[in-house]
Amino acid sequence: MDDSFIAKPLGQRQIDQAYPLVRAVAPDLRVEQWRAFAAVFLAPKESSAAPSGIMTVQNTRGYIHGLYSFTIEQSLRHGRILAVTNFVVLDLFDMTGPAETLLRSMEGLARGHSCAAIHTTLLEGAAAEAGSQRSLLGCFQSEGHRPDALRLCKPLDGANDNKARPRPSDARDAERPL
Repeated sequence: MDDSFIAKPLGQRQIDQAYPLVRAVAPDLRVEQWRAFAAVFLAPKESSAAPSGIMTVQNTRGYIHGLYSFTIEQSLRHGRILAVTNFVVLDLFDMTGPAETLLRSMEGLARGHSCAAIHTTLLEGAAAEAGSQRSLLGCFQSEGHRPDALRLCKPLDGANDNKARPRPSDARDAERPL
């Protein structure tokens, strides 16, 4: 196994190569959706547009072990931030090498863009085995990241679980005439 990893921006020719990795965290994602998403991040930016991109971690042979997407945003609490989403690392033997490489690239990007903080949204399940060194959350914590906020999601595409549950009725509702 090759233990040397390098963080590199996703290249146009690597979009399809990264698709299986992205499917690991978004199994229902169609290849067309991934290509369109990646195209937005890889397209040349106007000078007024916020910097954004997709960073990968690759071994010396160019095999992609992980990636994340990022944008530079403004935060009420921290000012200029690096906002990281879609962080995924897959390695059969040890994810700490690729994860640490990506985490260090995040810090380099943030400092290079004069950001005061890095905000990362991890997908559900990333906190599994949080005490374990092999956990993704453990990798973040060992690099100085800490929980700062809770992010919730309400899908608006009809897949909302709340619709399946009837609203608890109030006793007064039962007495009202229709």
